[in-house]
Amino acid sequence: MQNLSISCSLVCLIILGSAALVGAFGVCQRQISAILITGVMYLLAALFALFTLMIIHFKRQQGRPMLDSDYDGTVDGIVARPGGAAIMAKPLLGARVFLTSWSLDLGWGGVVLCAIASVLWILLSKIMRYNPFSTLMI
Repeated sequence: MQNLSISCSLVCLIILGSAALVGAFGVCQRQISAILITGVMYLLAALFALFTLMIIHFKRQQGRPMLDSDYDGTVDGIVARPGGAAIMAKPLLGARVFLTSWSLDLGWGGVVLCAIASVLWILLSKIMRYNPFSTLMI
């Protein structure tokens, strides 16, 4: 799960970098199709960021045994029969609890920001296409 999350976030960063280049070219050269492609690329980056955050969210929400009756020897990476090695590993399981902090909230804010930026880029391409004043600008 962690490798899948990292792969999705790297794809998201690659798409965002290329979208910035295509968007800068589209604005400087007044290319409507490049601006529209930039909007679609931002939407695609938001989708990959959403995949990344959903993977992280569901990995963090996995159930952990809280009571002795819930403990059957299989917990996130530890496979043992009840008793024996499972009892020796039980005090170590407290170190495997994940807590989310500000970075996950920042990631969700980034997804929303990418979606808003995508809508704004697409709106800019529509404005540039149907605006009669765009022919007056040099």
